[in-house]
Formats: sequence, structure tokens, C-alpha cells
Amino acid sequence: MGWVRWAQALVVAGLLAACSSKVTDYATLAEAQTAGVVAQGLLPDALPPSAALIRIERDETSPSGYFHFSSADFAPMVARLSPLTNLPADPQLQSWVQRKDLAGYSAFTLRQAAANWLLLCAQNKGRCYFRRLG
Repeated sequence: MGWVRWAQALVVAGLLAACSSKVTDYATLAEAQTAGVVAQGLLPDALPPSAALIRIERDETSPSGYFHFSSADFAPMVARLSPLTNLPADPQLQSWVQRKDLAGYSAFTLRQAAANWLLLCAQNKGRCYFRRLG
């Protein structure tokens, strides 16, 4: 009977792995672009040339992740973005934005043909978090 429980546990573990998010890391923006993640709608098309250490998490709802950048690229990057004015009525998303705001991140949106993006960026940290909203 022990092998049946082991097989059941293996099936459950496989199902959980299939349902969890897939994480992919890229060292540079050029590497991410070569992999096609911008064209696939997994990464916003507004990252500065210095973007590096890019992480993309894919799940059933929408891609999200973060990237690092040179603080000198902050102003040109946010010039392409709009300040966040209206957040979707999603308590989890609202809580995440509020926590990042308290940590010094500013909230921006980016509207692209196929998707809307939420970006939370901090110039002094050289880091942005992103999430596709639709």
C-alpha cells in the first residue's frame, strides 16, 4: 500500500508544479529581447537600455516581475509612463501597491496596444516591479 501513497503524492506534486508560476531570469534587456519576451507581452516595452537582472514570473493571470536599472535612466524611463491614477478593485493588488509605496516606490502605468502595465519604480533603489493588468 505504501507505493500507492507515494504515487499519489507524486501526482499531486506534479499538478502543483504545473499550476505554479514559471520564473525566468535574464541578465540584460538585450537577452530578454532576444528571447522574445517583449514581443510575447511578458515584459513592458519601456525598459531603459540599462535594464538588467530581469525576472519574469508567469502564472495563469498575468506576467509580473522586476528589473534593475541605472538611476541615470530613471527620468527618461518615467517620461514614457503615466502616473497611476486609478487602481483596479483588487485587494491583493492594492495591498501590494501600498506596501511598495511605503517602501519608496512610485506607481506608474503604461498603455500598450495589447496590454496595460503597472510599474512600481524607485530611482534611489534602481529597481522597478511590473505587472500586466490586461
